[in-house]
Amino acid sequence: MKSNKGQALVEFIIILPITLILIFCVVDFGRIISTKGELEDKTQDIVTFYESGKTLEEINLIMDNKDIKIDFKNNGDYVTLTINKKIKPITPGLSYILDEAFNVEVTRVIKNE
Repeated sequence: MKSNKGQALVEFIIILPITLILIFCVVDFGRIISTKGELEDKTQDIVTFYESGKTLEEINLIMDNKDIKIDFKNNGDYVTLTINKKIKPITPGLSYILDEAFNVEVTRVIKNE
């Protein structure tokens, strides 16, 4: 009778890296979705500050976020608010494919009144 212990070990060694990469990808995807939600919440706060008459500099001081970029573009009757945040992936090798970081962006259009 032959022993199958060696075969199981080889199969485990082949499957392990694939499984770990899939787990890291799921964690990265979860971080992106979570960051998108956080940026949506911050966008609502920024819109409230903007509507109360605060300038971009005052909003940046109030929000005190070093890793988030806030941008306003005035288009006549409308103002486009864009918030960007870069997330460094934890999946091994993914940073080489995606140019070092994910760019999570939230855009909101506000009517000037």
